Formats: sequence, structure tokens, C-alpha cells
Amino acid sequence: MNSQIRPPETPRTPLIQAAQLQFGSFDGFAEATRGWDLDWRQLDRGRLTASLIRVAGSDAAILGVAFDRSFLQRGGSPPGMLTFGLAGESVGEIGWYGGRAAANDLLMFKSGGEYESVSRSGFSAHTLSFSEEHLDHVAAHLGLPINFGSYRQGGIALHIGPQAASDLRHRLQGLDLAVASGSRKPKTDWIQNELEYEIPARLIRILSTDPAATSLRTDRRRVLAAQRARDYIDAHADEPPAIQKVCQAAGVSWRTLNYVFRNIFDVTPKEYLQATRFHCVRKELRQAGPDTTIGDIANRWGFWHMGQFAADYKRQFGELPSDSLRRTQPTSQ
Repeated sequence: MNSQIRPPETPRTPLIQAAQLQFGSFDGFAEATRGWDLDWRQLDRGRLTASLIRVAGSDAAILGVAFDRSFLQRGGSPPGMLTFGLAGESVGEIGWYGGRAAANDLLMFKSGGEYESVSRSGFSAHTLSFSEEHLDHVAAHLGLPINFGSYRQGGIALHIGPQAASDLRHRLQGLDLAVASGSRKPKTDWIQNELEYEIPARLIRILSTDPAATSLRTDRRRVLAAQRARDYIDAHADEPPAIQKVCQAAGVSWRTLNYVFRNIFDVTPKEYLQATRFHCVRKELRQAGPDTTIGDIANRWGFWHMGQFAADYKRQFGELPSDSLRRTQPTSQ
């Protein structure tokens, strides 16, 4: 498993990018995850501190991410690619498509489709995206033909076991360290070899063992209640709706809804509603034209007392509403 794999004799594709980036806002983080369409919602309060290590070529991209806030992660994985995810060793269980996956599970994204996950503060993970043609090429070189088309549907978690997960993490962490330490020519060649051959080869060796799909831990009734409540909140966040109406939409009692939200999102329904309203305000502030005022946007989402709104907004994001009007650029290292 740890032996060096000799890459196939094919022309090398130049690296598109290898960079280490730090962020103090989600907007810069989302812009830097090229190929992904992210619409995450911060669930807890506080300024975001996030890091991203990105290595990308024409047929392969690996992201190493870490952040200190809780998020409802929604979005789309890179189109035309098969994307896998592996959480950090200390993360624990992961919210995945309404269920719970273990940290040693290999997560499979829908190819170019939407995904949903819930991550808590202190989350770290790697995503591995490869074109199907590239994986076929490496698999053929290894003599391990695999039907990668069977993984396109995504939304599953593959149980690969602690040893396989640890071995893959070790390789990915080595890539992170190489990118973080600089890009001298010999190291650049090594990084490219890891991206294009070594890491996909190890992924293919794991898949060749035909890992079983994990039965995600979930209570279908409670998941449906959470989805109905969340959809109702999203549709009425500008009012905002009374909790009693949210319970009616979910078809459960307040006590059950409170338990479900704490279990799935780690916040109460009221806290989720407040986070949703601030999320909508922040999104509009980031897209506001020159003639739009903060007051106009805040009022549209049910915030009328501007002093209290500004204070609560700062508690949520660690910055004032006026700061959100200025787009923050990431810092390269």
C-alpha cells in the first residue's frame, strides 16, 4: 500500500494551480473552491477562520479544507468529475444527505449534482475530484479495471475501514505539507505526480476491494420533519414565521422539532431561523448595488431596529454589516 507506484508513460499536464489560502469570510473561501458551487449557511456565531490547500490539473483536483464554524453545507460538486470526500481523523460523525456517516467512511458526491452535509466547528476534510477518463487510465495501468460509472449517482458513504482511511489521509497530508512549504521545481514535479498518479492509484486500490456502502444512521421520520421545517423557514424567512407554524409544516410537536434540529443541525429551530435570516441579509449585502442601503436590506428580512441588528449581525459573523459590503480577498501563502 505504501510502495511507490510507477506512473504510466503519458505526457504530463502542467499544474494549473497549487496554493495555500487563508480566509476570514465564507465568500472568499467559496470563490477559491473553483469548480464547486457552494451555498453554505453558517449555523453558529463567530467570525470564520478557514484554510484551503488547493492542487488542480486539467483532470484532477484535490482540496484540503479546515474551518472553525458550523455549517449547513449545500452546493454542487465539480461537473464532469467523480468526487470523493474523506473527513479528518478527529472529526467524528458527519451529517451526510440527512443521515450520519463515520469519519472513516469515504463519501461519494453526486457527479456534478447537489450535495448536502452538516459540519461542526473544527471540521477538516479532503475532497478528491478526477475525471472518469483519468481514473480509467490509472486503473488500467494498475491492472485494476473498475466500473467508475457506478459511482456517479453519489449520495453514499463507502466503509473503507480505519487502516485504508489512515493510509489515504497520510498521503493527502503529505501533499498538503509539500504545497505549504513552497513550489521549488523538484517539489512541483513531486506534487504533480501525487495529484495525477499516486493518490488516484491509492483511491483505486481502495475501490478495487469493493467496499460496502454504509447504511447511513438516520431516522426517516425525523429527517423528513427537519426537511419540511427547513423548507418552510427558507420560504418564509423574510416574515419571519412563528415557530408554531413551522411545527405545523413539519407535522411534529415543538418538543420533537427541537430535538430533531439539535440532533441534525446542532442548533434549535429558533437559532436556525435566525441564522437563515442573517444568511439572506449577508448574501444580499455582498451583491448590493451602489444605491442599496444596509437599512433597505435589513428591513426586507424583518430587522427594524438597526442598532440591535448591527450588534447581532456582528455576533453572527464577527463583522459589521458595513464590512460585508466590501468583498474580502484571500491571502496566498
